[in-house]
Amino acid sequence: ISNASKLISVDLSVNNFTGIVPNSLGNLGLLESLKLRNNNFISEPSSPYLSFITSLTNCTKLRVLEISNNPITGTLPVSIGNLSTSLEVIYATGCRIRGTIPNEISNLSGLFSFSLRRNDLSGSIPSTIKGLQKLQRIHVADNNLRGSIPNDICQLPNLFALNLYTNYLSAVPACLSNISSLRELVLSSNKLTARIPTSLGNLQDLLIFDASFNSLHGSLPYEIGNLKAVTLLDLSYNNFFGDIPSSIGDLQNLVNLSLGHNELTGTIPKTFRSLVSLEILDLSHNNLSGVIPKSLDELLYLKYFNVSYNNLYGEIPSGGPFRNFTGQSFLPNGGLCGATQFGVRPCKTNYVGRLRTLKKVVIICVSSAISLIVLVFIFVLLWIRCQKSKRLPIEIDLQPVTAHRRITHQEILEATDGFDESNLLGNGSFGSVYKGVLSDGIIVAIKIFKLQQERALKSFHVECEIIRNVRHRNLIKILTSCSNPDFKVLILEYMPNGSLEKWLYSYSYVLDILQRLDIVIDLACVLDYLHHEYGLGGLVSTSCDGYSYGIILMEPFTGRKPTDEMFAGHMTLKCWVKESLPSAVIQVLDRNLLRQEGENSLVVVDCISSILMLAVDCAAESPEQRIDMKDVLATLKKI
Repeated sequence: ISNASKLISVDLSVNNFTGIVPNSLGNLGLLESLKLRNNNFISEPSSPYLSFITSLTNCTKLRVLEISNNPITGTLPVSIGNLSTSLEVIYATGCRIRGTIPNEISNLSGLFSFSLRRNDLSGSIPSTIKGLQKLQRIHVADNNLRGSIPNDICQLPNLFALNLYTNYLSAVPACLSNISSLRELVLSSNKLTARIPTSLGNLQDLLIFDASFNSLHGSLPYEIGNLKAVTLLDLSYNNFFGDIPSSIGDLQNLVNLSLGHNELTGTIPKTFRSLVSLEILDLSHNNLSGVIPKSLDELLYLKYFNVSYNNLYGEIPSGGPFRNFTGQSFLPNGGLCGATQFGVRPCKTNYVGRLRTLKKVVIICVSSAISLIVLVFIFVLLWIRCQKSKRLPIEIDLQPVTAHRRITHQEILEATDGFDESNLLGNGSFGSVYKGVLSDGIIVAIKIFKLQQERALKSFHVECEIIRNVRHRNLIKILTSCSNPDFKVLILEYMPNGSLEKWLYSYSYVLDILQRLDIVIDLACVLDYLHHEYGLGGLVSTSCDGYSYGIILMEPFTGRKPTDEMFAGHMTLKCWVKESLPSAVIQVLDRNLLRQEGENSLVVVDCISSILMLAVDCAAESPEQRIDMKDVLATLKKI
């Protein structure tokens, strides 16, 4: 292999290959991707270091290095810092690597993901890690790392996932709350002490927070209820005490809440009824008292419930998901009673309570009957009056009802605060769009056409013609317009979720591959509809739309705009994508998609490869060669 000087990719993954990883790999000066995972390779036994890594420093174009699940054995050489600055991924899980993480790793300025999980690494996490400004994922779990988690990690502005579980780390820096891009924080099975910093509540986009199996203490901060996006919150097997914050009830995306094996007191918050997505609730082995809120039987997705080893009393709810639970969920709690399936004593009949309930039922029935009689009486009176009025001559207004509300130039100025920049939603070739609030409180989008631009007036008339006549669920509705010789405005339905650009290029919003696919399919549906309705009449250009759609189709899956600074001269987004097909798609796809899918990354690459091939066909230079939008839509739905 080492003689194939023009080789750019080597993938020997998932085989039973044995032997030494040769140092001669360094002869492959054009190598961009080296994948050796899931084999039985070892490093040169005569050296305590992974000597082949030193040889790879000659591969100045190397982007991907995957050696996971090989018994390589050895220590990471200082020369790892001399690897290509283009290196984006290092995966070395389960390789029996020992020693420390070299400080020189900070030289890999292009690195966005590295995993050294399940090794024998010791020492501390190097403070020089702050130099990896593009880093998005750190996975060094299942090692023997010690000391504090360095504050320097907080200087990584793009960090998405921090997985440090099963080590001997001792402190959580409060500054983690500064990493607004953080989605996964897994610190379980360490030696963490002290309290949870209240500032962690600032991580409003955090999806996973697991700090179980540590020695954290103190009360749970009320600010934990600010983690609005969190789906997993596991703080079990710690030393927390005090009440469970009622603010946890605000976490409506929460699927797994585990607070078992602590020293929590007080009652189960009634606000838990709002945890509509909850599937797992573990409050076992605490000192909770009071009753189990009956409202918990409204949690329809609840599959696992455990409040055993507490001091609860009263009746166990029997509706909803509780029909499927057994005594293991509740014992021992000496004061509980309920159905026999729960293994507790039956509840005593409460005759006084039943009598009160009966009285309430009687009062409600009598009140309802009286109300019904009054309503019938009123209805009869109105019917008699209506019958009399029919005999009188009336004037009928034969003027048609105005379809659209009229709006003046002055109202538009007031709605946008004089076209204040704070209300600007976006700029286009022929106009600008502002957010506006009409006098009746309705929020709208106001598109003002730049009449000084050539073809802007034509664009206004075309949009009026099309939007007035089409009806499609994926097209924004036009509410009304304002038109005079010097001023042309369309008033449109306001879309509160913002633009596609916001979702694609913001670290606060991460779309997965299915969401992106749904978006491009919806857009294809609209174009297919418009082409069918208006293509023959010349109101829309089917060939131009096809080309534009092809370029748009590339953008969500590459994470690159056509106007990106990397595209200059003859290099365009289309050329860049076309050159990567079919074998080098990984070089152009949006890295966010890879880090989201993890082990499914190969499936993602295949899927995106098919989409980008379709995009290139849509954007063919010759209009005759471009695919019909109906065929595009059918292909996307198959993907």
